[in-house]
Amino acid sequence: MSEALSRYQERRHQLAGASQSVGSTLESVGDILRRSTRLGGEGVKPALLALSRPQLEAWLSGLKPGELRSTLLRAAEEAIEVALGEGGEEAELWRASAMEGLNARDRAASAVRALKEWEALHGELQGEAAQLKAGFLQALGNIDTALLPRARWFIPLNPYRREERDLLDPSERDRAWWFSARVHCDDLVASWTVPSASNSPHLKSCSECREDLEEAAAIDSPPLQHLSADELWRFDMGMLSPAERARVDAHSSKCSECAQALFALEEGDAAVEEALGQEAGAPAARTSRASQAPRSGARSPEQREVLEERREFRVFLVRERQRVRLLVSPLEGRTLTAAVFLTPGKPSLKPIPGPEGLSFELGDDTGGRRSAHLSVQAGGEKLERDFSF
Repeated sequence: MSEALSRYQERRHQLAGASQSVGSTLESVGDILRRSTRLGGEGVKPALLALSRPQLEAWLSGLKPGELRSTLLRAAEEAIEVALGEGGEEAELWRASAMEGLNARDRAASAVRALKEWEALHGELQGEAAQLKAGFLQALGNIDTALLPRARWFIPLNPYRREERDLLDPSERDRAWWFSARVHCDDLVASWTVPSASNSPHLKSCSECREDLEEAAAIDSPPLQHLSADELWRFDMGMLSPAERARVDAHSSKCSECAQALFALEEGDAAVEEALGQEAGAPAARTSRASQAPRSGARSPEQREVLEERREFRVFLVRERQRVRLLVSPLEGRTLTAAVFLTPGKPSLKPIPGPEGLSFELGDDTGGRRSAHLSVQAGGEKLERDFSF
């Protein structure tokens, strides 16, 4: 006779012995009703008839189903310890504690079953008691909705879960997901420590296990991170170090999106060089940042001067086509606000949002020196400064 079966038979005997608490009585009755094929149904009806309505209402008012969620999460952690440990006495302690967590969820299911039988004998609960019952059922449903998709956590306990599942009546087994869900997925645990185990017939045929393996592979080998706006700008300005350039080249060789972005930058420069060459009466020639430095004396489509560099943002003074503007560019996906004042006490310039940040049109590049005031707020960084352009 198994240890689990002996435990349930002992609970049946206790119904006819010394008095138990209302909760223990309901759990014992439900255990028997849900395992009637193995245990029979002796002692169930007298035990339920002995429970009065006030007793049941008092029991409902004292329930704290939220604690069950914590119990199951702790059981999941302990089950992982069983899988990753070295066996022996310590692993047995983890196993026993984790199984007690699953048994706590099962006892709640037994209490619900017994409560249904009690109402069949005494009549349905009314008023506040009915509301307490509905809240209890809802809390259990929420726990199951949250944890059923994570049943793989309990796979290391499968030999013991199968034993518990098989003691339940067939009609009860699927509902008791804490004992039955993923109960045949033992090979998944083996694949955690032995890579060759991932080729087992079960893992190839089990859709849930395949999804778990794919999810684990994505974590072990995360997708390549796209080139940032800062890297693209530094590439465009020819400011990448050799190591940075090597990373950009390696990434763009695998990422079509970033390769297209770099190609667009190259094509833009080629068009500018061609236009400049035609103005100077010289034939245009394609150049590449990888092989050729910018021509001396040739004006780039825009000139940028770094006015300020902070952990959260950069500030550039940009001159292009006889116009000058201020660009406040956030770093690392930060959000920011900025304002530019040309005259004290007057309204600020209207910012123009763009892919690089906030841009402020300062007017024609006349070559004279004018002043303005800049205010920037980004995360924990704040900047107030005057600048000339």
